[in-house]
Amino acid sequence: MEFLNYYHDKIVLETVQHCLILVYSLPFALIIGVGAGFLVADRPLARSIVLILSSAIMTVPGLALFGIMVVVLAPLQMGIGVAPAVVAITLYSLLPVVRNTTTALNSVDPSVITAARSMGMTGTQILFRIKAPLSMPTIMAGIRNAIVMGVGVAAFGFMVAAGGLGYFIFSGIARSNVQMVLTGAILISVLGVGLNYLFLSFEKRMQKRD
Repeated sequence: MEFLNYYHDKIVLETVQHCLILVYSLPFALIIGVGAGFLVADRPLARSIVLILSSAIMTVPGLALFGIMVVVLAPLQMGIGVAPAVVAITLYSLLPVVRNTTTALNSVDPSVITAARSMGMTGTQILFRIKAPLSMPTIMAGIRNAIVMGVGVAAFGFMVAAGGLGYFIFSGIARSNVQMVLTGAILISVLGVGLNYLFLSFEKRMQKRD
């Protein structure tokens, strides 16, 4: 309790900053990921290229990706701070969104597509009126995975001066302060679990409406 009282303001500040990093980065990941998934779903070659690229990005260790973004953005005077964290988290979160989107769109029952075509619907109409609604639960699952993953990766934001709950983990390790490390780990875990259940409940509501 003494530790929490002493670091209360810092805990609130870094928690808010951690959430802001996610608010800045995840919408880009979701828009780019879902958009790319819709664009390449019916194009096998383009789909393979996009999935290979997003998979390759995800194989890069999180801290290394943050370091790469620092170097890439340095000429633009944006190498330190929130910018590299936002770009890194956006790139890191693409794979589950793109993969679930393409998989969901290509998993729609062919008989439903055939019936829609027999009714005179165009390819665009089938995509947005048939495939998209039927694919939404799977797409939402990919979005949920990307958000939970982003919560953890955002901890590296502290290493590029973006702030966030990584402050407690890395500063605690540097100072051999177990309480600081535990505080950061617990808060990140709670945030990840909370967002997971929030979007999971939203996903279930969408399924019930369908």
